[in-house]
Order: sequence, then C-alpha cells, then structure tokens
Amino acid sequence: MAREVKMQSRVREVDWQQVKEWDRKYLIHARYSQQEYDPQPLARTEGSWLYRPDGSKILDFLSGYISVNIGYSHPRIQAAIKEAADSFGFAADHSFATEYRSRVAKLLMEDILGPDDWAGAVRFTVTGSEAVELACIIAKLYTNRPTIVSKEWAYHGYTMGAAGATTSPAYRSGLASDTEPAETRPVPSHPPGGFMMVPGNNCYRCSLGHEYPACKMRDGTLPCVHVVDSMVSARVDSVAAIITDIAQARGTVIPPEEYFAQLRQLTKELGILWIDDEVVCGFGRLGKWFGYQRYGVTPDIMCIGKGLCSSALPVSAVVVSKEIAEFLNKQRFLQLSTFSGHPLAMAAAAANLEVMLEENIPARAAKAGEYIAEKLRVLERNHRCIGRVGGAGVFWSVELVKNRETKEHFRKRALSFNYAGDIHDSVQDVIAHKCHDKGVLLGGFMPNSVILGPPCTVTREEIDIAIDALDDALKEIDAMCD
Repeated sequence: MAREVKMQSRVREVDWQQVKEWDRKYLIHARYSQQEYDPQPLARTEGSWLYRPDGSKILDFLSGYISVNIGYSHPRIQAAIKEAADSFGFAADHSFATEYRSRVAKLLMEDILGPDDWAGAVRFTVTGSEAVELACIIAKLYTNRPTIVSKEWAYHGYTMGAAGATTSPAYRSGLASDTEPAETRPVPSHPPGGFMMVPGNNCYRCSLGHEYPACKMRDGTLPCVHVVDSMVSARVDSVAAIITDIAQARGTVIPPEEYFAQLRQLTKELGILWIDDEVVCGFGRLGKWFGYQRYGVTPDIMCIGKGLCSSALPVSAVVVSKEIAEFLNKQRFLQLSTFSGHPLAMAAAAANLEVMLEENIPARAAKAGEYIAEKLRVLERNHRCIGRVGGAGVFWSVELVKNRETKEHFRKRALSFNYAGDIHDSVQDVIAHKCHDKGVLLGGFMPNSVILGPPCTVTREEIDIAIDALDDALKEIDAMCD
C-alpha cells in the first residue's frame, strides 16, 4: 500500500499556477520586494541542471548558492537519506551517538584533514551562519577576549554575531526600497559590538591606494597586512580572533600568494586566533579540499558547510585545532542546537564525503578550473567591459568596468552597495537575464561582477554552454563602455 502511495505522489498533477500564487502570497522573500518577485516553478534537479515543469531545463552555473559541490540529486546521497529515514526521525545529539554522525566525523577528521595534522575535533550545526556564530563563541571562550576582527567587503552570515563580522552592508539583513529615491533601513544595533574591521586584500582595487607587487615594503610585507598589524596591535588585549575567507564570497577576490602566510604569521605573533571561513570555499571549490591548503598554512578554527553534503540537507560544522579541542573537552560546553548532527543530514554528509574521496573531487574541480580559466582569458581579450578575471577551481568572477584604464565601475561604490533603488538594473542583472534566455543561470552578488560557480563535477561541454552564453551577453555590456 505504501509503495502505491509513493508512486501516486510521483505522478500526481501539480497546479503550478497555484504554487506560484501561494509562494507569492504567504512567504517572506529575500532580495526582492513583493512587487518585483516572480518565482520560477521548479519541478526537479539533477547534476548541473534545473528542470521546469514543462520539461525544459536550465544549466545552473551557480550551483545553488555556490553550494552543490557534486551536483544536484546525487544517487548515493539520495539513497543514504532514504535509508536513514527508514530508521530515524530525529536524535538529540548531546545524548546519543549515531553511526552516521560518527562516520562523518571520522571521514572528515581522519581521511580528509588528517594529513594536515592540525584538526582536533568537530562540532556539527545547521547553517553557515550558525557555524560562524559558533566559531566566534569558541574563539572568545578560548581566549577570554571579546573582539572579533573582520576584513573589509566580507560576508560571513546573517545571524547577529555572523552579521557583526559581515562588512558588506547589503548582506546584513536590513531592508532596501525598490523605489527612487532609494531608502535603506539597517537592523538597529546591527552589527553588534565586539567587532572591528580591517582593510581587505583586493589588489585590483586596493583600499589603501597601492599597486601590487610594487606595494611591498622593504621586508616583503604587504601593506594590507601591515595595517592589520597596526590596528590590531593597538587593541590586542581585547582581540580574540580574525575571521577571513580564502576567496571572498561576494566578489571572489583571491589575494596574492604571500597574503595568508603573512597574515597567519601575524596572528601567531600577536597571540590571536585565525578563524578560516570555508563555508563557500571548502570541499573542492578552489581545487583543494580546503582553500587554506593553497597557501601552506593551517587555521585555529574552520567553519564549513554547503559542500559538506552538497546542500542535500542543511548541515554545517566548526572544526577546531587540537589545542582548542583539548581545552573544550575539559569543560562542559553549554551550547546546544536542536538539529545539530541530525541523522538524515549526517547520512547525506557521509555519502557525499565518500563520493568525494572515491572520485577525488578536488582534483576534478582543479581540472575544470584550468579549462574555465582558459575560456575566461579568451573572453577577457575579446570584451573591453572585462576589467578583472579572478578565481580558482570552480569559483570565478568577472568584474565589469566602463573603462579599463580608469577601472570605472558601471555602478559606483559597488563593494559597499546596498539593495536600494535600481539595483536590479545593474549590468550584472543584464548579464543574468541574457544568459537565462539562453538556458544558463549566471549572476552574482555584487552589481558590477558575475560569478561562475558550477558544481565540482561540471563537464567541459557544460562549461562551453555557459561561456558561450556569457560571451553573447558581454557584447551588450561592451556597447555600454566608454
């Protein structure tokens, strides 16, 4: 009887117009006002593709929120979730051990992180924002200091602590009008106290006014690291940690080779912790298991999510060093999360990690990245609107400019923008619509840039489809250049 019900649910007719009506009427939506919102019905997902109810499909070159690392609906993950669902509905993680959670911990700590010899323990939670929140809590408890340092242009999440570390105003959970004149309303007392911002590391648009590599000081120190030293040193007795992401998620800015080695050395000299936010960059996204491995350094605390289970179910985690693990394990850590280590999410994560290990997914992402880089360099030569191409693995960005010589943006103050007014008339929005018309989902998070973030398993044929769509869309932007 149960099998008949399942089969009926698969073939039942769906009134998609009713779906859209309910969606618009009853949900609070992100990024769009009610007037702007026009949902696209989605029937199913598979691999790198999204399928509409009419059977047509669109290539997702953003892999969700840069998060579906081994593709949508992977059969091993789907099977693992179904198996776990037959045995579990829920299990409270502070009292009970499940085979799934233990297996994920072993795969992560021994098989993946073991060779780097720094990680001591992991704590699972639900979202990337929660992972950042927990990482900040742990850093403050371990050091007994109140302040977290964050870099310019950063995005680390939307919860109160994570938003404190988010220095991009557009992503701190406020409100923005869809009218002119534009109006914004930040969350009162948001970001909260206990955070300080230091300069970022965007060599294409250095906020200190320098040019790399001529900017280096006599001893080779980068000025952006030197300024961090000066700012943090003045308050070091109150600073617990600095939080960074390897490739800044909203602009895909990857720093020069020296940056993280120098920053890590500085944290050790100052006696503060380094929190490495790998929620976006982790699990093969940059062609390595984790972004820090590109620079020969290791963090004290690492936040992970998204690729941990290829977003099949909500799951994230915080990994801490052996020293911090030893400290925490001697205490009663009074932190609980209802869905931490949920059996179904852990089953999905275990299957995901096993597939990634068996198929060497980071190496596949690195190989795909070489091909993406080759194709993007051709676009860079052919389109005068491209000011910068940056990235690695399957995480790239194309920055669009009105004038290559002056680096003038189409929209000013793009790195500190908010969503008020005509944001949806940006050149990025033009690119997104043109590519969508050709069956490719491309877009981004900043108004003058386009993100390319396909699954690590993307094929050359799929890359060709996306690049061809982008190539055609860029011709329209070229016509807008000075």
